[in-house]
Amino acid sequence: MLDGIEAVAEGEPPDRYLVWAVFYSLYFGEDRVRLDVEDYIRFADCFVDYEERTRLIEHEDGSTEEETYTAAVAVTDKVEIFNNLKNDYGKAVSYEQQSNAVNVWYLAKYDTAAPQEGDGFDDWNGWNAPEDAGHYDLPASEAGGRVVELARSRLGDPYSQDYRGRGSYVDCSYLTMWCYRQAGIAIPGTAAEQGRYMVEHNLTISRDNLQPGDLVFWSYKPNGRFMNITHVGIYAGNGKVVDASYSKGKVVYRNLFDNDKQVLYGRPQ
Repeated sequence: MLDGIEAVAEGEPPDRYLVWAVFYSLYFGEDRVRLDVEDYIRFADCFVDYEERTRLIEHEDGSTEEETYTAAVAVTDKVEIFNNLKNDYGKAVSYEQQSNAVNVWYLAKYDTAAPQEGDGFDDWNGWNAPEDAGHYDLPASEAGGRVVELARSRLGDPYSQDYRGRGSYVDCSYLTMWCYRQAGIAIPGTAAEQGRYMVEHNLTISRDNLQPGDLVFWSYKPNGRFMNITHVGIYAGNGKVVDASYSKGKVVYRNLFDNDKQVLYGRPQ
């Protein structure tokens, strides 16, 4: 499928594991996939950008000539790939299918499951987070200050999804769950399920109403979970947040970040 593209590709060719994983996710469950050659070419073209470039050709007599040629450049941003599939191949890929494709890709290429939570998904640069789920006018939480104190007591603790809860290891949702449970409030154990809990129990608030201890939820990539939530942190007041950061590798205290990826704000009671 990609042989023709790779023949004219410049730089790294498209990732074959990703191409086949996306194809698998699109046609999973179908008894037999029958596509003509043109369809296969249109599908493969979704993974590259064709660019017109120039190069200098030197002839045997020592003269030179500028030549224009077309180069295929691999697309690395997965949002762009799935937009190409919709616009150029005619297949609108659901968030669940996108998530499935990336999970298959990770398993095939890296022999491990794709990360579902975190704040560092660089290959989804064009991802536009879905709209938040509305909000309620809630009283300030009596536990908010205590939750912030607990979160700050974990600053510097190492990040790990695999080892969360063992020793001092945490990930984003384990940190928030631990802090609230220490304060006597039970919330679920993943970022997406914490977001779902906020929505289903009418505990969502507006960004303008954030108070210390409130939860901030981000969506950095489609993961097939509730609202495609991939990260959660604890608002600490004064425009700051405490979160277990995948990209930093530890629990950090920092400015509230990536406003365009924030999808939900919650106040557990």
